[in-house]
Amino acid sequence: MPLVVAPATSFDDLATLLGPKRSPDASVCWCLSHRLPAARNRALTGRARGEYVRELTTRVVAPGVVAHDDGEPVGWAAVAPRAELPFARSRTIPRVDDLPVWSVWCFRVRAGHRGRGIAHALLAGAVGYARDQGAPASRATRWTTGEPGST
Repeated sequence: MPLVVAPATSFDDLATLLGPKRSPDASVCWCLSHRLPAARNRALTGRARGEYVRELTTRVVAPGVVAHDDGEPVGWAAVAPRAELPFARSRTIPRVDDLPVWSVWCFRVRAGHRGRGIAHALLAGAVGYARDQGAPASRATRWTTGEPGST
């Protein structure tokens, strides 16, 4: 079965890709650090972070896209209207124009699946999803964590 990229509507997929690996009480990112204002991000800890993501998967507009390889979730990319994100007010990420741009950020590809073009497929899927939702333009923003393999 070929790689399939689709809207992230399954909490179980996101828990596999973004959730804590050991303790469900761990305060892992869950890809919320750029989605929430800083104070809310710091206040949301442990299981509450996962519950917030669970709620995101029930919204009309999915919080991102998931890549599936043979039915298994192997990658994630966040995508949302920039106006809904705290970094929409960023002074370090310039506004190019007044279009209601959608932002694509936070790519995650599971170990064992890297180096096969999944991130490229996720970007194409995220841009396509944004377009399907009416976005006139999308912008991918690159951050690096400094970890090996991060870009």
